[in-house]
Amino acid sequence: MTAEEALYRRALRLTAIVLGALAVVGGAVAWIVVGPDGALAAVVGAAVAALGALPTQYAMLKGHTRPPHVMAGIVAFSWLGKMLVIIVALLVLQGVDSFHRPSFAATAVVGLLAGLVVDVSLLRKSRIPYVEPGP
Repeated sequence: MTAEEALYRRALRLTAIVLGALAVVGGAVAWIVVGPDGALAAVVGAAVAALGALPTQYAMLKGHTRPPHVMAGIVAFSWLGKMLVIIVALLVLQGVDSFHRPSFAATAVVGLLAGLVVDVSLLRKSRIPYVEPGP
């Protein structure tokens, strides 16, 4: 396993743990403050945050060994796919009257920011060279 692969696997694992914890904590807080509708909205918000963060990390894990144009295609396709799914989900949720939008929005934004923090912190700590040393 290369250092890059280990980094991407660690990012996937840590992001999944953080977003799982956010779903539990956000759901509990929303249940206390708003009730069951808020708890459901918070869990859906955490799921949307996971859909925003995890596919890109997985695409990087699968694409980092490929030529740059192929990796760019994999990442772009994963981004486009997750955006389409998120847009469809938001359109479906728009018609649900009992859905608590503030709980959803707060959990989704916190989850996406948490995913970014995981990515940036792991990349800053990584010891992966940018170039291969010559002979």
